[in-house]
Amino acid sequence: MSINNLEKVGLTRQPQVEQAMAWLVQNGPLHQDPPLPHWVLRQLVRTERIARLRRGLYLAPTPAGKLPSLPAVGQLLAPEGYLSFYGAITLHGLTDQDTARWAMVTREPACGIRYGQRRLEFVPWPARVRSAAVTTKRFDGVSVRLATPAQAFCDCLEAPRHGPSAAELVHVLRDGLALGKLSERGLVAHALEISSLVLARRLGLLLEITTGKVNPRLHELATRSHNWTRLDDRDGHERDTRWRLLLPRSREDILAAAR
Repeated sequence: MSINNLEKVGLTRQPQVEQAMAWLVQNGPLHQDPPLPHWVLRQLVRTERIARLRRGLYLAPTPAGKLPSLPAVGQLLAPEGYLSFYGAITLHGLTDQDTARWAMVTREPACGIRYGQRRLEFVPWPARVRSAAVTTKRFDGVSVRLATPAQAFCDCLEAPRHGPSAAELVHVLRDGLALGKLSERGLVAHALEISSLVLARRLGLLLEITTGKVNPRLHELATRSHNWTRLDDRDGHERDTRWRLLLPRSREDILAAAR
């Protein structure tokens, strides 16, 4: 960048790196293609004073000196969206596991970001944005729209590529029911409300594995069609005739793998 361009953003005194840092903080925290020399940005990223989220997009600290957390950044990038899937499940305390994969449901497609060792994807799902059950929680001064436990769990079942394994979902369901953060009634009501055959099948199986009981309302919805559905995105070698699901492994193996 020439000295004239530096002057346009007020960087007229030395040292340039500290002036650039002050400008990023004052005008941040997000910056798309900031009008600063590339060598300055590289140095600030290398020293971990700012973060490079994707090509041309940088995250600066707040005036308090702290980089906003991933949930806050996601909401700033997609104000109309909501945080869901396994990331939301962890925030609700339904598992003691951490995840490197986070996802927000949005109206429009957008490129994902990498924040340290974690990645945040933006899942375009306009109908779900309009109908989702969400709550709000403050993260670093940002009001983040967060899927309710039931919504996050069902989102994982409807779009399994963004969720954990079936065994982990059994673990989450077991703990959620025990803690009262999930209820069979609420989960079933959600599946019936959106009249999703796929969700009814996947939820019905996991509820049966977890509770030992077949929910008749889910079963009635699940058997309205004679086609088959995969439990997740992997090839199914095991056939579950009750729920017309193709499983990557047997019910017994799924239950045994649930922590």
